[in-house]
Amino acid sequence: MTGFALGCLALLFAIAVRDYRRLPVGQVFLLLIVTSVAFLLEPRVAPSWRWLMADLQTALPALFWWLCLLIFARRPRWRPLWAAVACYSVLAPALARPLVATGQAEAWVVFVGFRLGQYCEYALLAHGLLQVVSHWRDDLVETRRRARLGFLLVVGSTVSVAAVCLNTGLYTDSLRSLLTAPAAFITLLCLVQARDGMLALAQPQPQSAIPPSEPLPATTVAASPQGPLSAPGADEASADADQLGKLMASGFYRTERLTLRKLADASGLPEYRLRRAINQHLGYRNFNDYINQLRVADAARRLLAEPDLPVLNISLDVGYRTLSSFNRAFREIMATTPTDYRQAGLTSPAAPSPSTRQASLERVAEHHV
Repeated sequence: MTGFALGCLALLFAIAVRDYRRLPVGQVFLLLIVTSVAFLLEPRVAPSWRWLMADLQTALPALFWWLCLLIFARRPRWRPLWAAVACYSVLAPALARPLVATGQAEAWVVFVGFRLGQYCEYALLAHGLLQVVSHWRDDLVETRRRARLGFLLVVGSTVSVAAVCLNTGLYTDSLRSLLTAPAAFITLLCLVQARDGMLALAQPQPQSAIPPSEPLPATTVAASPQGPLSAPGADEASADADQLGKLMASGFYRTERLTLRKLADASGLPEYRLRRAINQHLGYRNFNDYINQLRVADAARRLLAEPDLPVLNISLDVGYRTLSSFNRAFREIMATTPTDYRQAGLTSPAAPSPSTRQASLERVAEHHV
C-alpha cells in the first residue's frame, strides 16, 4: 500500500511540475505532495531524520488552506491574520519540538508550541473548507465544479483526518498508507480527467475593460472565448441567454446579494441552464464576474450622465452594499477608480455629450437584446 501511494504521489508530482510549476497554485500543490510523502514515510526513515518528517507533515493544514484560497477564492488575498495563523501552526511546533523531546519543556511551552498550534490547524482547515463551500455555486464551468467536489471530499477530508489523528495520537503506522493511497489515487484521477478545468481554477478570467467613451449597457455581453456554439444544447442556451438578457435589461442585476439561485427563481430557468447560458453563450466563467460586469457598466454610464450624483449613491443603486466593494470591482474591470473615470470622462475634449452617449447606448442595447 505504501508503494502504491508513493507511485500515485510521484505521478501527481510529475504532472504538477509539467503543467503548473509556474503558477502559485502549482507550487503550493507541489509542497503539499512533498509533505504528504513526509507523512507517509515518517515511521520508515531513520530516527535521526524523523524530526524533519514531523516538521514537514505539520505543514499539511496550512498548505491545504493556502491551496483552497488560491483555487477557490475568486480574488485570493493574503490576509495578515490568517497568514499569521498559518505561519504559527508550522513554526511553533517545530521550535518547541526539540525542548519537548529532551524533556526540558514546561507546561506552557507544550501548550504554546503544540496545543495552540493544533487549534490553529483546525481553524485553517475550517477556513479552507469554507472557501470551497462559499464559492461553490459561483463557478459556471461544470468540469471545474466536479474537480472542486473531488478536491473537497478527498484532499480536505484526508488532511483533516490526518491532522486529528496526529494531534490526538489515535493512529497506527498502517493508517498513514490507508489514508494516503486512496486520496492520492482519486486526486490523480481528478487531475487527469479535468486537467484543463483544474488549470483554469488557478487562472482568474481576465476582465474585459469597458471603453471609456462608451460604457456598455446592462444587456451587453462579452464575446465568448470559446467561439461559436457547437455543443449540444447550444440553441437552448441561446434562448436562455435571450431570456436572461431581458431580465437583466429590466435592472434585475441591481438586486442586492444576488445569487444564482435568486436569478434562477426570477427567470424561471433551472440553475444548470443558467450556468450553461452564462458560460457557453455569454463567455463568463464566474457568476460574480458576470454580475460585476453588468453593474460596473451601468455605474460607468451614470458616472458620466449624472456628474453631480455622489459615487456612493451610484454604487448602492447598482447593487453594491459598500463603497469599498464597488471601488474594488470597478478597478478590476476599468483599471481605474470611479472618481478618476468620471473626471477623465467629463474633462476629455473627445468625450461625447450625454445625449450622444444615450443614443449610442440605446443602439447597442437594441443590438444585444
